[in-house]
Amino acid sequence: MRKYSLLLLISCIWGSQFFFVALVTNDVGAVTLSLLKALIGAICLSIMSLFLKKENYLANSKLYIGIAIFEVVIPFVLIAQGQKYVSSSIASMLIAIVPIITSVLFVFFFNKKVSSFQTISILLGFLGIIILSWPIQGVSGSGTVLGNVLLLLAALSFAFSLILMEKLEGGSPIVHMRNVLGIATVILLPMAFILEQPLRLSINGIQVVSIVILGIFHAGIVYMLYNLLIKSEGALFASFSNYIVPVVGVLLGYLILKEPLLIKHFIGICIILCALLLSKRNKK
Repeated sequence: MRKYSLLLLISCIWGSQFFFVALVTNDVGAVTLSLLKALIGAICLSIMSLFLKKENYLANSKLYIGIAIFEVVIPFVLIAQGQKYVSSSIASMLIAIVPIITSVLFVFFFNKKVSSFQTISILLGFLGIIILSWPIQGVSGSGTVLGNVLLLLAALSFAFSLILMEKLEGGSPIVHMRNVLGIATVILLPMAFILEQPLRLSINGIQVVSIVILGIFHAGIVYMLYNLLIKSEGALFASFSNYIVPVVGVLLGYLILKEPLLIKHFIGICIILCALLLSKRNKK
């Protein structure tokens, strides 16, 4: 049950970030917000790493750069652009394809086996996401081919970064993700100054608190937990967080924003839960 608790915790943290992002998104540029999240997350994990014994992380330096690029930088830019053309419902379905892409990468490029139970759970989970996220008015006018392609490329980037994380050798998840977020900060810094004006922010106290929460919990802490889950259960199982995040979003919307909870939501959630139970069944 520990693995499911950790998966649920990660999904709840990521699922709740939309509420904090909504408080700052109109006054803080997308790249600047990503930069601040990566920077604050790196600082948070750096402080935590002071209490750990020093580690030799040079052996994983190439992996750190790859993970920073494919997990933080590329997906962020693609999603930010893709969501300009695609509705949030369709976007969540496209991003939720990460477990499918991860399994394909495992089989065809890394010669790893995916059990029949895992295959069924991946497809079942994606079916649950489609039912959960399908817009009530249908998909007509929801976006363009360009938006769909950008989001699919973001999902591919996420999946590839998962496999890179699984390859990290030894060390503490705190140190691993501290280094990843630090590298992402270095990459995002010039992007923010080229594309936006981060030094001209005009935000209030609530927005400052929201940004700090996003950096500490939705970048630093959650990535540390994510790396811990990957090390213990593998990248494929960790990718199922992409299935649970929309569930968390729907439930939080119902509890906090008083949004309607429809029959299709119940059906989608039940299917996703069944997929999770199948995901760790032993191979025959």
